[in-house]
Amino acid sequence: MIRAPRAKKSPGIVVVAFFCAATAGTAFADQKANCTTCHTEQAKLLSASVHAAMQCRKCHGGPVDFSLSADELARYTRATAPGEVRPAFEHGDGFKGRPKRSDIPTLCGTCHADVALMNPYGLRTDQLAAYWTSGHGKTLKEKGDDRVAVCVDCHGSHDVFRSSEATSRTNPKNVPETCARCHANPKLMGDFDLPVAIVDEYRRSVHGKLLLEQGDIGAPNCATCHGSHAAAPPGFASVRTVCGQCHQDAAENFATSIHATLEDNKGCVECHGGGPDAHFHLIERITKSTGVLVERYKQLMSTDPGATNRRVAEAMNPNPKRIINNAIDSCTECHDDLEDDESLPKLFDLIDEIASAERKYAATAAHLDRVGRGVLLVDDQRFKFQDARTYLIALPPLQHTLDNKKVAAKVAQLNKVCDEVNSELQDLETDLHMRYAALLPMWAFFIVFAIALYAKFKQLKKKYVKPLP
Repeated sequence: MIRAPRAKKSPGIVVVAFFCAATAGTAFADQKANCTTCHTEQAKLLSASVHAAMQCRKCHGGPVDFSLSADELARYTRATAPGEVRPAFEHGDGFKGRPKRSDIPTLCGTCHADVALMNPYGLRTDQLAAYWTSGHGKTLKEKGDDRVAVCVDCHGSHDVFRSSEATSRTNPKNVPETCARCHANPKLMGDFDLPVAIVDEYRRSVHGKLLLEQGDIGAPNCATCHGSHAAAPPGFASVRTVCGQCHQDAAENFATSIHATLEDNKGCVECHGGGPDAHFHLIERITKSTGVLVERYKQLMSTDPGATNRRVAEAMNPNPKRIINNAIDSCTECHDDLEDDESLPKLFDLIDEIASAERKYAATAAHLDRVGRGVLLVDDQRFKFQDARTYLIALPPLQHTLDNKKVAAKVAQLNKVCDEVNSELQDLETDLHMRYAALLPMWAFFIVFAIALYAKFKQLKKKYVKPLP
């Protein structure tokens, strides 16, 4: 048997064959991939959020990771041209995809309503139950309308941050803008027959200006009055309670007034709601700080010392009468005969009484400041004057009683303090003037004595001092 000669193996052929085998193994071997391989943007947001430790499958289902060839991996991760559709990826068994909006509250509640899970974080577990009592939750559950706000609308989906962080949608400064995403949408609010102007009213209100312009996070935002998860407009019967969380003195005083007993009265927003064309969010500030009152009084007196009391009141604080005038339409719902009804004149008398107290306080403060700028010590008077400031601050809440006698009594206390301070200041000024007057004869004597002494000096010099030769 004749055998064919065996071909010799070239070293070069061996190297080429080894290289091909190696590259083929690399090309066809499965590689590990997970959600972050493709969804990089979402992964970046999630890694910075409070849910950074959670796995994607907690909300979306599916496997933890996948085995893909290099070709498959390139196919799903490569950049696509404009208009090009990326091929669909099979995420495996149990994959839920993007949750339906109607399922989101229950999905979030699987953790946030679990006492054992939330207890280590000190988080409340009643928020899902609270949500179902809200206007949003009721509409979703009872009507199946998923256009209402669900968890991700207020908290974000992958970008969930603590409320203390500036980028959080639930940060106090961002809450109005978060709510405005729906409540400033004319189309959406029109479908629900809700006013779209309330967001703009809030921004122009004293609360909105404090929060959005001055950065005061203690100022009320939407959630302060309406609640967060149990968000609902407070009924008129509970408005006083809601406002009373901050304005306790005003709420307690209003509770003693005749209006508090009326079923149809809207409470605080009846007068403070911004007028007949507003929607109870344009809350305006009636009072002014004592410093502002004093500065406005000084400015007016410098240009118009003989200004009438009405002119002074309008220059110092025109808000009370303007706001009451805006509320007149509401008043006429019950007080239909304003000419014969004495209630309105009594109300304006009450406002005039407070205006007189503000005028008295400002005049006394200006007097104290003027005297204190000189050589006199007025520390005792400044200390006593603090009582007048206390009485003045107490007047705006007290006027909610609509009791002219109570207001007049408080004004009398303020006036008494101001009269005492003015009297003491006057005595100090009079005493100072008397001391100045007493010094005049002494200064006259010294001047005459100096003149006589100089004349005697000249006489002696002429008599005894001879010029040098």
